[in-house]
Parts: sequence; C-alpha cells; structure tokens
Amino acid sequence: MGKHELPRRARLLPVLGVFALVAALLTVGRFAMADNQPVAKDTTEASQPSASASDKTDGTDGTGDDKTKPRDKNKHATDHKTDRKKDRRRSRDLRDKVQLAADGLAADDATFRIASFNVLGASHTAPGGNKRGYALGASRMGWATQLIRGNNISVVGLQEFESAQHSTFARLTGSGWGLYPGMQLGNLGVRNSIGWDTSVWELVEAHTLQIPYFHGKPVPIPYVLLKHKGTGRLAWFINTHNPASTRGPAQHWRDIATSKEIALMNDLQEPQTSNQLGIPTFLTGDFNEKADAFCAVTVRANAQAANGGTASPCRLPANNGIDWIFGSRPGVSFSHYVRLDGGLVNRVSDHPMVYSDVTLTGEAPYVE
Repeated sequence: MGKHELPRRARLLPVLGVFALVAALLTVGRFAMADNQPVAKDTTEASQPSASASDKTDGTDGTGDDKTKPRDKNKHATDHKTDRKKDRRRSRDLRDKVQLAADGLAADDATFRIASFNVLGASHTAPGGNKRGYALGASRMGWATQLIRGNNISVVGLQEFESAQHSTFARLTGSGWGLYPGMQLGNLGVRNSIGWDTSVWELVEAHTLQIPYFHGKPVPIPYVLLKHKGTGRLAWFINTHNPASTRGPAQHWRDIATSKEIALMNDLQEPQTSNQLGIPTFLTGDFNEKADAFCAVTVRANAQAANGGTASPCRLPANNGIDWIFGSRPGVSFSHYVRLDGGLVNRVSDHPMVYSDVTLTGEAPYVE
C-alpha cells in the first residue's frame, strides 16, 4: 500500500457519496423524461418565438391553419433526437463533474532539478571568433553535457546553443533527452532550446514566441508543456535570451522582450477553474539584466526567483547574476540553489550554470 493511499480513500468517501446521490437523481430524471416527453416537447414548442416570414415558407401560411408537411414531421423527430442528445450531454457533463471531484485530489509531490546554462555559442570560439582561449564548440558541449548529467539536471534552458553544439548533445544523449526546438526551426531557432530527460519527462505541447533581439530583429524562444512521468504533474517551461547592449543600446528591446515573457508566463499559469491552482510555469534564461529583470518578473508575473529575494519591496537575492530561474508562486517551492562557476564550467562558457531543486505541490492539473 502506498503511503498516500489511505488519505486518498478517506478523502474519496464524501465524493463517492455525492456520486451515488447524483446517479440516483439522474435515474429518476430519466424516468420522468420518459413519462412526460410530450409535455417537455409541448413546453419547448410553446417557448418558440412567433412565426416569421421564413417560417411561413416551411409549411404555414401565417393564418394559424396547420399545413405541416412530412419534412416538418422529420423536423419534430430531429428535435426529439436533439433533446435526447442534450439530455445525454447534461448527464455526461454532470458525471464528468463528479469524476473531476474524485480526480481532483492532489497528485503526489513531484521533485526535480532545473537549470539554465548559456553554453557560449560555437561561433564565438571558432577561428575568427571573439572568445579566444576556449576550445571549439563541440568539445565544450561535451563538457557541458557532463555538467548537466553529472548534476542530475532533468530540465535545462540552453542559450547560445548552436548547431555544432546541438549535434554533440544529440549524439551523446541519444533518445535519453528531448530538445525543442533543436534544429526544427533551423539555425536561428536552435540557439534557445529546452532540453529534458525523457526518463523523467514526457512532452505534451511545444510552441515558440517571437521576441526582439539585436536591433529589434525577431527571434523565436521556446515554451513546452511537460508531464512528470512519476506523478502525472504538468509544468510549463519557457527559455529566453534577451539582447545585450554589445551591438548598440538594447534596453528598449530588453524591456519589450521581458514584457512579452511576463505576459506569456501569466497566460500559462492562469488557473482553468476557480478552485484549482494553475499549471506551474518556469522561465529560465540569460536576461542580460539583474535588478530590472528580477523586479519586473517577480512583481508582474506573480513569480519567484529560485535564489530568493523579495518582490515587494523589490530586493535582489544575494547570489545573483544575469542568468535566472523563475517559477510561478502557487504550488512551487525552490531549494538548494547553486550558481556553479569555476572549474569545468569556465572551460565551457563565460557564464555560470545555475540550477535549483524544485518541488511541485497542491491541487494543480495533472494527468494519469
């Protein structure tokens, strides 16, 4: 017996009682409708609006004389079928609501580790690139893969992830890891990709959002809905890279990009019902900002940073940089945040790898 089994059974008792009551009411309702079907039909007909000109062309001359044609009888038969379909639909909807009450018991907590890693694009360290002293992109991605796997990361937002690095990662991980968009959108789309351990997560949906990058040029950033295989819990993951000011002032474009990311985060985490938490939503990336990004996201997206800090008043966490992991507040808790720098990380990139443990709790949507 699982450790959560007894509490669930106890919580199901009132739900089962409701289900039995609803089943009895539905049975009585069906007998009542069978005995009084003409009355129900007459009531429906009495509630119809008065005949219009178009009604006259369908079998009446507007004088009150009944000139019903055979096709009108077919219409009445169709009306009965429609009524029965509506009745069945109402019964099904009511049954589904009761089932939802039973299924609405919270899933087991899900725990996993999430990371954000700007892996320094291969073009920066290729001949003629602007980052001398680093190994080529393929070699560095091999080390990055070691860091991701060695630190038990199961979801990672990758920035500056170019085609050569994608090839290395795909070769080393095989079917053990999923990537989106990877190379599905070409060289522009691959640069901001989300990776996940397929033994832990299952892909449900995958999309992109356009944000402005250097000089306002639009680039796609990914967001995916993943199912945690161990618990059925769902979570959205967004990954971004907002423009730096290395090619001219980019504050304006960063502000627009951050606003679009906040709007997406709010949309994805919005609850579908009033008595339910929304789907937990995470935003990872290189924001090229510290306070501006932190304050904007934590205040306007009802979010928290994995490394702490406060939204109101806005106070940065002590261990901060321009690489961030944010998560929606309800049902999400962070712990054991690490800003991994030095050693092998410094051979891979000019950015740290940041990661954190996550626990998902509460009655958020999940699937079996």
